[in-house]
Amino acid sequence: MLIIICITTSELHADDAHYKNMLIGERAATMGGSYVAVSDDSTGCYYNPGGIAYAVGDSLSGSGNVMHQMKTVYHQAIGTKDWVRDSEALVPNYFSVLKKFKSYSFCFSYVVPEAFIEHQDLVFENLGTIKKYYQSLHSEDITYLMGPSAAMNLGDDISIGFTLYYHYRSFMRQQHYFIEITDGSYQVFYESKKLREDGLMPKIGAQWSPLNLLTVGVALDQTILFNAPYQADLSYHSTDNSTGTASLATTMNRTKTELKRNMPLHIAFGAAYFPTPSQLYTFDIDYYQAQEKGRVDVINFSGGTEYYINPTNAVRLGLFTNYTNLPQPDSSTTSPYEYIDIYGASFG
Repeated sequence: MLIIICITTSELHADDAHYKNMLIGERAATMGGSYVAVSDDSTGCYYNPGGIAYAVGDSLSGSGNVMHQMKTVYHQAIGTKDWVRDSEALVPNYFSVLKKFKSYSFCFSYVVPEAFIEHQDLVFENLGTIKKYYQSLHSEDITYLMGPSAAMNLGDDISIGFTLYYHYRSFMRQQHYFIEITDGSYQVFYESKKLREDGLMPKIGAQWSPLNLLTVGVALDQTILFNAPYQADLSYHSTDNSTGTASLATTMNRTKTELKRNMPLHIAFGAAYFPTPSQLYTFDIDYYQAQEKGRVDVINFSGGTEYYINPTNAVRLGLFTNYTNLPQPDSSTTSPYEYIDIYGASFG
């Protein structure tokens, strides 16, 4: 069982401003995603492919379905009423097959690192001069990674590995609102956005055991997009009866672009300490170097522990950070945005 608790300094909202929105793999997730210096099973294909060289044997694994829930509250955003947004997604976020052959290990894995699904229908009445306000918002944003991995032992205490993921992102958002004013005026707005991303994410990793009880690991990756078609359709219709004579206005527009995001360079460092065969302590540092204007570099931290009560049952605990890649707002900020740092804990 996995329990994740997120504590934020503001309202929680899913976007591309955070890099650790979902923890991957049953064992890794219950240790806060701190797995770079462990990675000795098929989950290592995602965290550090160098670690799968030390996998015990062939395996077929999956972490099952992950329930991802978020709630956003905008206090008195619509008159004196709160605007509440709920997101809920139930997704299988990891599956892998690993094969050992002498000093080599081969793996194929499927990962869902991001999943955000929101369906919202709200009705407000008697908001000052607004007789009725109706809003409908439907949004889905899911990212998939899939691809092969390979690793090899270079000796008894060092290994290297490589993963090549195909990156696929599917995003859609449909928003509609209707406003009726007490004088008979109205506004009708509809917007539809669609985005698809295709790319590759190569990841190289290595592990080294300088001491019998200590292992260190490093991994490097960056997603490179080669396709990102985007389309937005907008329509707006209104009547204005404030002067006693109806005034009509209509706007319709379609926008298409092929603008690709410049994804961050990600470097992960990890250390794992094994004081006894049944006990483990692990700590990771994840550094993300921003490649786009308006983003800042991020350093996330995670740590976890594992203790085997008996040969088949273990207790795990983890802590992690998920800092935003947006610059901190100040007096020069012209367009306000949500600045959120996330702190989490996991247990299983």
